[in-house]
Amino acid sequence: MLRRNRNFALLFAAQIVSLLGSGATTIGLALFAYRLAGRDEATALVGNALMLRILAFLVFSQPAGVLADRGSRKRILIASDVLRAALLAFMPFVTAVWHVYVVVFLLNALTAFFTPTFEASIPAVVAEEDLVRALGLSRIASDVEALASPVVAAAIVAFVGVDGVFWFDAATYLGSALLVGLVALPKANARDQRMSFRGFVRDLGVGMRIVLREPSLRQAILLSFAEATAGAGAIVVTVALVRNVLGRGETAVSLVMAAVGVGSSMMALALGRVTGRYERRVAPNEVHAARHRWGRRALLAGGLCMSAALLPIALGPPLIAVAALWSILGAGQALVAIPGSTLLAEHTSQAERGRAYAAHFALTHACWLVTYPAMGHAAVRWGAPTALTAAGATCLVVTVLAAIVRPADPRHSHA
Repeated sequence: MLRRNRNFALLFAAQIVSLLGSGATTIGLALFAYRLAGRDEATALVGNALMLRILAFLVFSQPAGVLADRGSRKRILIASDVLRAALLAFMPFVTAVWHVYVVVFLLNALTAFFTPTFEASIPAVVAEEDLVRALGLSRIASDVEALASPVVAAAIVAFVGVDGVFWFDAATYLGSALLVGLVALPKANARDQRMSFRGFVRDLGVGMRIVLREPSLRQAILLSFAEATAGAGAIVVTVALVRNVLGRGETAVSLVMAAVGVGSSMMALALGRVTGRYERRVAPNEVHAARHRWGRRALLAGGLCMSAALLPIALGPPLIAVAALWSILGAGQALVAIPGSTLLAEHTSQAERGRAYAAHFALTHACWLVTYPAMGHAAVRWGAPTALTAAGATCLVVTVLAAIVRPADPRHSHA
């Protein structure tokens, strides 16, 4: 039973603690940028910092995956947390804009080591029948972070000031490191492998080959582009839609954005329960094939949900309808993310999951690197409603293309 799994409980608690601090820091960074650079330059600073975030992910995730498969994943997780805590503790003393860029890049380089290693560790500590529920709970943790972090950040700023946000996040990373230290996490290999430069370079491409060799994983990556398109639309354009088109205030913006997290969390819970019941009805040797079946259906359903949520925006729906549509959008994102992670675990061995999850992390964030600026430019050029409807059309086209991807015979594709 997942509820009695001490190792997963500790990892899950570490994720919640660190995400809560990370979300608060995102808000704190915007306020810090305003204080450091002034009103006119603050927006550019935050935008550049987000681009550096994605760039750090793309540069460092693949080397991180190699190290995660050759050594101790537990040490990588703890070291990443401790070093991130040190960087954030230094942040209040920053006095120049370029200092911010350096700290942000290094911070997210460490996150590129932590996140894929963490994701690769979940299948190692849970039973196969609990994997989907575990991934669903991990998804919910991210959604709760999006909902709770603004409240936490506002309280810290009100009572301590902006600097307190960074110290709070540093403390959460130390707490995460402590929790990870209590986990009995098996190594990817029985012993650390000797590292050579040639072997390291060769291993950099292994993760990509693992992800792209399997049709079901290629389908999941394709739909990740739809997820990034819908997500970028919600993150980048919602403010303009609610404030400029619907004429509502900041509270309305927050409520609409919260609807995305609510929809995602509800779908993650439902998917874990439904798939658990479905898999219990099949023979043990048919579970892999069953996951292929429900995974493909969930992925395509997710693409259709995101399309259905975005396409009607050009018709000018009222605020309550937009909130309902955004909850459907969040549900669609969960329907793409959870099956993708499940199928990735199904098609990898314990010894190669670090590289595989790192490649998946890099590919999915490369999608966001494209969709973030694309949605921003589309909203400026066409207006928020048309840009969001165009995003819905893009999601629909991608879903149709993903449906054409022929799945491999699951009886012959299990790693």
